[in-house]
Amino acid sequence: MIRVVLVGDLPALARELRDRGVEVVYTGPLAPGPAAAVAAQEDPDAVAVADHADAVAALVDDIPVVPAADVLAWVDTAGDRTHHPR
Repeated sequence: MIRVVLVGDLPALARELRDRGVEVVYTGPLAPGPAAAVAAQEDPDAVAVADHADAVAALVDDIPVVPAADVLAWVDTAGDRTHHPR
């Protein structure tokens, strides 16, 4: 089973993923540091974050337990998708 941590105001996405058999750890809105702590503790397959690009970048920087090669972050702000390199 896939395990996903959802950080931010994403209740509809959480329900949809659960309906499709994904194990979801839904935190609601969190600052980057606490969000990184939850991600490290829960050991998910993926982390989805709904926040400003700066907060997403800070979250990626705050997850030191993940090897850099394993981090792939995409930022979608008002339909403008960009890759955020670590």
